[in-house]
Amino acid sequence: MTKSLTSGAVDFLKEQQVFSIGVLRLVGYGLIAMALIDYISLLIPLKLMNPVWEFQTIGSIIERIPIILLGIAFVFWGERENRTPIETILLKWLSWFSLVLAIFLLISFPLNIINGFRIYYSNNARVNTQVSDRVEALSQFQTKLESAESVEQISLILQQQTNSRISIPESIDRNKLKKDVLKNLAKNQNQLKSQAASLQATKAKTLLKHGIKWNLGALIAAFILFFIWQHTFWARIKYQSEIE
Repeated sequence: MTKSLTSGAVDFLKEQQVFSIGVLRLVGYGLIAMALIDYISLLIPLKLMNPVWEFQTIGSIIERIPIILLGIAFVFWGERENRTPIETILLKWLSWFSLVLAIFLLISFPLNIINGFRIYYSNNARVNTQVSDRVEALSQFQTKLESAESVEQISLILQQQTNSRISIPESIDRNKLKKDVLKNLAKNQNQLKSQAASLQATKAKTLLKHGIKWNLGALIAAFILFFIWQHTFWARIKYQSEIE
């Protein structure tokens, strides 16, 4: 009687274990499917040769890699036990998919570095152009101001520059007024250049931070995926032997 009860308990535990493994595998398939759908949405529309799109898209793919890794780990849990015929095909595909994804991540490493430099130079050029345009406008304003010979002319130039009505008393010292305005103008030019340099440094720092984070993530994930491919050879061999 005791022997019969023990045998029944063992069978029950085995059934529970099979059920638990089945749930894990189902969750794994779901995670992989959801991640792939997410990847497709990231890739549409394609903007190849656009460094910003490539950099951000590859980064988004790398950030979602843990979901794929978790899904693959769940799917391969239990190896050959209690597999349906269709799973033998899916497991082989997933094994090769791990290798393909690992190769893609390794290729993305130099691509991210190249795109990072392209974005860096593009950002600097854009900021330099904006600053150059504003500095040029201030220089033209400075030239006009230096050529002004009366308080009335200075007042008119200031009105044109600020697009607002300015009234300056005739009794004011013209030279002192011009000197004060030119001094503030030089100060504004220096502030503009300082802000541009600060903006470039901030953009470069953000770019470097993302680049390091995504490239390290790509290398770690590629190593794990290659390890998975190596240790799931049984899935590839099993499917091939069944076909033969």
